[in-house]
Amino acid sequence: MKNKFLLIFFALIFHSCEEVIELDLNSADPAIVIEANLTNSLEKNFVQIIKSTDFYNPGNYENISNAEVKISVNNTEEFLLSEISPGKYFHQNLIAIPENEYLISVNYIDKNYSAVSSVPKTIIIDSLSYLLESRPFNKDKNFLELHVHFKDDPNKKDYARFVVYKNDKRLDGIFLYDDRLTNGNYIDFFFFNFDDEEEFKSGDKINLELHSIDEATHIYLKTLRSANSRGGPFGSSAPANPETNWNNNALGYFSAFTISEKSIVLK
Repeated sequence: MKNKFLLIFFALIFHSCEEVIELDLNSADPAIVIEANLTNSLEKNFVQIIKSTDFYNPGNYENISNAEVKISVNNTEEFLLSEISPGKYFHQNLIAIPENEYLISVNYIDKNYSAVSSVPKTIIIDSLSYLLESRPFNKDKNFLELHVHFKDDPNKKDYARFVVYKNDKRLDGIFLYDDRLTNGNYIDFFFFNFDDEEEFKSGDKINLELHSIDEATHIYLKTLRSANSRGGPFGSSAPANPETNWNNNALGYFSAFTISEKSIVLK
């Protein structure tokens, strides 16, 4: 793999759900990028397929149409997804169910890409709490310390991702949990490293999604977060490509998971 950089910007948009992922990749060659989520909520499901461009054309990509996209459940029932817009694929009757395993297969120009994701038991949020206060260096602005309370299952490995919305706007950040040191405990998970430009005030509605993810998804998101924090082409070190669960040199990830949600209004 060439020791150059490729900068890709791509948006994954389905209905009102929008996510922009920025990757610094150790390759100058165009690559297939497949991002796929299968959840217990139809409006959160999508498969997005693009082809990246090279370092000299950052932000440009090609939507991949006319791919054959299939998802099978426990190696039995199979669903053929429809292309609903260029590069975006969906099935109206397919949702993630805990303790099922899903295999996704993408065929494009005589090449097959596949990945597997297992759906863990759902981690249920008990409650949310928060601290809303100023900081010594900025007394004119309120900062949010958000706490998520839930019980970790002692009988299995738990991995989770937290997605936070303020007044229906999704906030930036990749917030992850694993129970390596807290297996079986009652968890008070808190975080506060939102964008410094984000201001919180009384009356703001905070909605939190807890995604119960498998280990492969956790590893991908952890390495993605690490890659994005280590600089780009002019940084001090070359970021590694995020660890994908796709074969055949495809980038991106496939994750099947369930979502638990809670909301709170700041006072």
